[in-house]
Amino acid sequence: MKIAYLINDMYGIGGTVRTVANQAAALSARHEVEIVSVFRHRADPVLPVPAQVGLRPLVDIRQQGDQATGIGGRPLYEGSERAGLPPLLFPPEDGRGSTHSRLTDDRLEEYLATTDADVVVGTRPGLNVVIARAAPDRIIKVGQEHLTYEQHSEELRRVMAAEYPNLDAFVTVTEADARTYAEQMPMPGVRVLSIPNSVPAPPFTVNGHNTRTIVSAGRLAPSKRHDLLVQAFSMVSDEFPDWTLRIYGRGSRRGPLGRLVGSLGLQDRVWLMGPHPRVEEVWAQGAFAAVTSSEEPFGMTIVEAMRSGLPVVSTDCPHGPASIIRDREDGLLVPNRSAPGIAEGLAQLMGDDRLRRRMSSAALTDSERFDPANVVLLHEELFSELAGVGPPSPAALTVPAPRPEPPAACRVESGPDGTSVLSFGPVAEFPGAGSAQVPERLVLAKPGRRVELFPDAEGRVVVDASRGAEAVPATDAGARTGAGAGAATVTGPGRASGRGARAERSTDLVTGEWQVFRVDRGVETPVRDVEIHQHGYPLSPARTSGLSLVVPARSVKGRLVLHVRRSAHHAEIEHVEIADGLITVQGRVLGQQRPDARARLVVRLRASPQTRREFPSAVAASGEFTAVIDPEQVVRGRDGDSEKWEMRVLLSDGSECTVGRHLSGVVGYKQIIEYASQQVRPARGVGSRVRPYYTVNDRLGLLTSPTAPTLPVDRVRVRPAGRHGGQLYFEVSLGTPVPEGVAFAVEVVRGTGAGHRYPLQTLPNRAGREEGRLVGMVPLLDHIDYRGLSVLRTSWQLRLKAGPAGAMAKLGAKAVPDSTARRWSHGAYVRSATVAPLGSGDLRVTVADVHVVEALNRRIH
Repeated sequence: MKIAYLINDMYGIGGTVRTVANQAAALSARHEVEIVSVFRHRADPVLPVPAQVGLRPLVDIRQQGDQATGIGGRPLYEGSERAGLPPLLFPPEDGRGSTHSRLTDDRLEEYLATTDADVVVGTRPGLNVVIARAAPDRIIKVGQEHLTYEQHSEELRRVMAAEYPNLDAFVTVTEADARTYAEQMPMPGVRVLSIPNSVPAPPFTVNGHNTRTIVSAGRLAPSKRHDLLVQAFSMVSDEFPDWTLRIYGRGSRRGPLGRLVGSLGLQDRVWLMGPHPRVEEVWAQGAFAAVTSSEEPFGMTIVEAMRSGLPVVSTDCPHGPASIIRDREDGLLVPNRSAPGIAEGLAQLMGDDRLRRRMSSAALTDSERFDPANVVLLHEELFSELAGVGPPSPAALTVPAPRPEPPAACRVESGPDGTSVLSFGPVAEFPGAGSAQVPERLVLAKPGRRVELFPDAEGRVVVDASRGAEAVPATDAGARTGAGAGAATVTGPGRASGRGARAERSTDLVTGEWQVFRVDRGVETPVRDVEIHQHGYPLSPARTSGLSLVVPARSVKGRLVLHVRRSAHHAEIEHVEIADGLITVQGRVLGQQRPDARARLVVRLRASPQTRREFPSAVAASGEFTAVIDPEQVVRGRDGDSEKWEMRVLLSDGSECTVGRHLSGVVGYKQIIEYASQQVRPARGVGSRVRPYYTVNDRLGLLTSPTAPTLPVDRVRVRPAGRHGGQLYFEVSLGTPVPEGVAFAVEVVRGTGAGHRYPLQTLPNRAGREEGRLVGMVPLLDHIDYRGLSVLRTSWQLRLKAGPAGAMAKLGAKAVPDSTARRWSHGAYVRSATVAPLGSGDLRVTVADVHVVEALNRRIH
């Protein structure tokens, strides 16, 4: 039969997207399957859709230039006026109601009327309602629930109760939720049942290596309670100093979580990794997983982790975890919404290697019941029953569904020896799948440099930063790449490049990010279809003698890149602490076997290396060192400058060690770890902010930037000015004279013109008065929104800014008194401008036209 899945956006990432991909892939072994995505916001799906599964988008929302909007700010997608009208078919009570329109209604109705599918499956309440309302009787109508009854609003549940009886079947992911629907929302004649989500076997599982890493993955949403996970980890982090927590995902709680991590001083132990397109690669880097949701409809991440061989510590929340985890056998169920309870579970697995290994083995075995080959039978039985054709034959039932997609064209294995092995040859389980994918050669490229590597007989390429790449004659290379005669294979500063030249033997895999291209029939293309298996990390600084790593990753465009980390002498960072006006850096010099009492940490200006500061950094025989940086000494004589400083550990024998964080196998710390800054405030003038940071190559450095001077704001007055009060004149009185070299401005935070900044001028100090004065004409009322209005009333949230030009910071004004100024505007109207402070230090400015009679009454009364 033909089965169609209706989903809101298959081009995104999330639990429902993964579930639909898994179900469709498994069913496609014996049926024709199509996924219909209401929206398409990018060219290709983030998660791969198997080739044998059709994918049909209904509305293309990829923005091209400026787009007009309709009712409720709805963009006019595809230039259609109907995209600006609210939907009638799709219920606005659904959480995605604001994104739907009359255009999506049209496309959904047209699809349902013309499809030749035997079964149409909805995957969220709004789409289930659409199917119930618009699908013709010849179609079997199945609604799926990927949340729970309790998670829907009362308004939406009323719509569901009215329309769901028109479905043929309604499927939840847990038995508990199916019982809740049966009790709370009776659907006469509708088959209500539960079928768990399926998760395919990953291409690789954990290998038993204790990575001392806890992994959590999922949306950073309030219900996921990652804040409790961070708090729980902080309770046991001192007891287990070698362990780290990695949290993968994106969402609205990213900012608050980052601030929580900073407030607990856990920047070096808790890493917010961002989203990851292939979660199975993430699980393989962990020792166990943690899920701390307050409610979980099913628990896809739990099953995914278990299928990778990770035991899971999960809160015992409704509804999913208890139906998946067998407590104390393949994981631990801990009290819901309890940081101490979560902490106890974490400590139990962190501290018991034998228990963790036993649970890992059990997780692999127990999670097989969620394999698509098993779950697909339940869907087939339901669809066959509803179609009245009887269940599939016993022979068909015993045929296992294949893996959802063939192996990636490029499989990358990165191990503890620091190399990365790229495999393009065929895979035994898929004979012939990769035989045509072996490239003629690979090109590794970064600005100014190229290195060529050739696959061996098995289609493998070993990339080793510690060994050189032998080049071929430039003329030959040019002929093979199609780049023209004379193109050199390995090029870089000081190397020959031209007709007849020969590239020299080179160790050109320098530190940095290398793009990976494959050459097929002379044509270079980026390597995109990639699977990355990293194992054996993190490396132990005590057992690592030198730095030579090739770490694979994906670029923001999904292309394979290799991050090379090389250094003849290296100091690995282990901890950075910002406290008491100082910055403390702790780490270990790799391969150090004797103490060095005269070692120093050198901080030097990147733009002018001769400008340097030195701080004592004695190195122990084990290589461990501690250096304390005084921010005042760093910025002395350079107050208010925005600059970048490099760090090096200088040994007494003259060896200079790079300073960075590399042995974890993670790249991109610039986006993962954010340290606090230290303020340096001189007696007069502009101060500086000094903050440790990681560069694009994960080296540790310092950023210095100016800070706004601490100036008291005594009074702010705004009065209408110009013809008819069409301008606003600002007057700001400061409690102290204006420092030299400081500029001032007013910035619109909220309201018409948000983001615009208007300068304020400094007036000379009045004789005998210790105060500064700022003035400026601010054209807030010039906006087109206010033209032609006979009576005006509007407001803005404004912010005073101060500091060097180009590096201004907020100047708080929460202590200023309210003030109102008036002047005649037009006819019988007076225009008033009122300033009131906000608790944040910003200002609320309100401009209103008031009839003169009303204005007089206010003055009198």
